Amino acid sequence: MNYCIVTSEVFDTLNKENIQYSNKSLDESKYIVVTTETIDTFLTTFSDAPSLLTYTLDNISEWEVLGDASGVEEWSTEEMEYLSGL
Repeated sequence: MNYCIVTSEVFDTLNKENIQYSNKSLDESKYIVVTTETIDTFLTTFSDAPSLLTYTLDNISEWEVLGDASGVEEWSTEEMEYLSGL
């Protein structure tokens, strides 16, 4: 699995069938993506889900998800399914 942050433009080119999880930044310029696809053009990449989650907590002003300063939860990257068109 690949854990990374990409621009909105790169996200638009990804094969959505390969995405397990995605989350748009609060300013809508970037996406967190968990995918099986190899991404060559990324802003940041992470070795695993815990590293990604730590990043979201350290940068909560960009990635706050639930309005409670919790960042992205590990279970969401593993259990939530990306639904295209939403």
